[in-house]
Amino acid sequence: MWKKGSALLLALMLLLTGCAGEASLVRDAVVASLEKPNYDFVGTLKLTGDVDKLPAALGEQQDKDTAALLAAVKAGVTVKGTQLDLKNVKFNLEVNDDKLLREKGFWTGDKKAALELVVNDDKVFAKSPLDQKYLLLDTNVANAAALGGEVKVDAAKVKEYQDKMNKLAIDFAKKYIATYGYKLSNAKNLGTETVELPNGEKVKATHVAVKLDAKELINLFFYTANDAVANQDVKAFAIDMLVLSNSLQEELLNPEKKTTEAEKRAVAEAMVTAGLAQAKQWLNTEGKKLTPEQLLEKAKQNGFHGLTWNLDFYIDEAKLPVRQKSALSVTFQAPQMKQPLTIGLESDQFAYNFGKPTKYDVPSKDAAVTIDQLKQDKKALDAFHEKGFLRTFVEKALEEPQSLEPDKAIEQETKK
Repeated sequence: MWKKGSALLLALMLLLTGCAGEASLVRDAVVASLEKPNYDFVGTLKLTGDVDKLPAALGEQQDKDTAALLAAVKAGVTVKGTQLDLKNVKFNLEVNDDKLLREKGFWTGDKKAALELVVNDDKVFAKSPLDQKYLLLDTNVANAAALGGEVKVDAAKVKEYQDKMNKLAIDFAKKYIATYGYKLSNAKNLGTETVELPNGEKVKATHVAVKLDAKELINLFFYTANDAVANQDVKAFAIDMLVLSNSLQEELLNPEKKTTEAEKRAVAEAMVTAGLAQAKQWLNTEGKKLTPEQLLEKAKQNGFHGLTWNLDFYIDEAKLPVRQKSALSVTFQAPQMKQPLTIGLESDQFAYNFGKPTKYDVPSKDAAVTIDQLKQDKKALDAFHEKGFLRTFVEKALEEPQSLEPDKAIEQETKK
């Protein structure tokens, strides 16, 4: 779960922060934060816009429960934690408005509804303040099961290859971002400001504001695509990643094949070269026929009316991002809607104690319960409070075998 999220985050950073001119400082800050990925953080995340109008616009009845839920998501969550490196982090999610959870019997007590998560390499520990023990999800085992299907595969071997892939991706990202040359049309250096961090420290930081819209993102996409098909570093990265992926598949599922490294690399290079050639051909033909205005008009015909994304970066003298603010707003109109609505997502995060994050203890084996243990001993379920929302998640995981894969299980619960 965490590694997949990190990969997506790196991809997003790559698109939004690799820029020249005033915003080159932001690009440098991303590289610096990848070089020093150990810090404490505090942030907030919430939905904005016409959230309360969404049920009616979609033809659904807005009852008391729905209204309470919408109030909760608009109030948002507060996140506070510590990241030791890209594979080890501890953070606490606190719901700012837990009224619905209490009314539905999913929460009780004096404290606000919250969830503590500890990511330790391939293990994820989850626990609410009401629970006696942590729920332990081993992503390494889940990924091995997903790769093998009916075939039992070596989870340790999966971990070995995933670690190699993660290192390869991060090293590539740092190198590529450092030289990325797209020039954003609306990036401004607003000068030096004083940022007061959650630990009470005050730092001088350069405030860079970036404004994006749908047209800018389209231009950015085509620039990145054209750069990628011509960039030898991108090609080398794709080949190396494909070699690792094919090696993993062969070693786990077809070990008797014994393909040599030279043969694997030749196959990977041929596939990547062909793929890049096809992409280049499309960009030089069909891609050139599509203007941003044409693409936006097609998007509007399909219900997409517009997008704005305001990003504010506060970067200290060491080129580290001590604060990042984001305000994303999307306007759309589904076929059943009489008029378009605007829904947004806002976040505000502080990062501090770079290089000296707060130490924490990883839960011991005795302090956690796995899904397998719960299946073998139903009494172990008592470790999760019946008035805690994690209890519902655990019960659902026990009912559905596919929920043993952490990413899918969490995704299913999030959709509810």
